[in-house]
Amino acid sequence: MNLEPRREEPLEFRPLFTDELVFVTSPLHPWARAGKVTRDEIPRQHYILYGKGSYTFQMVEDYFRADKVVLHSQLDLGNMEAIKELVKLGLGVSILAPWTARKELSEKSLVALPLGKRKLKRRWGVLHWRGRRLSLAEETFVGLCESVCERLA
Repeated sequence: MNLEPRREEPLEFRPLFTDELVFVTSPLHPWARAGKVTRDEIPRQHYILYGKGSYTFQMVEDYFRADKVVLHSQLDLGNMEAIKELVKLGLGVSILAPWTARKELSEKSLVALPLGKRKLKRRWGVLHWRGRRLSLAEETFVGLCESVCERLA
């Protein structure tokens, strides 16, 4: 599965689902205690984010740049489990989709809060060469992905 490409490519994108990125904090973080994010405090936080070279990282930077907000202190990791554990320990705030921390959010070891008035959404789907017919195995795989995504929604 891939995120929807930003520019026209020789690929076709078959959307599967859309998610929204949110702040994720320890339940002891001041934002979690207040139940809201203080805009002035956003640049002052230490952030633990996923993959600096990733498309999602660029989306997060673009989102805050549009509001003239810079996330100064950043640690980027390539492991979602490590990110969640560091946030649980109160070592920083992350920005991720709630489905990646479903267990931790339900057991209240992490708290999700909206990024702001504007939402930051990503569209996920399957990419394949434009004009190329998918094989039976590929069609079966896409069908399974669609089925799983429908059940998760």
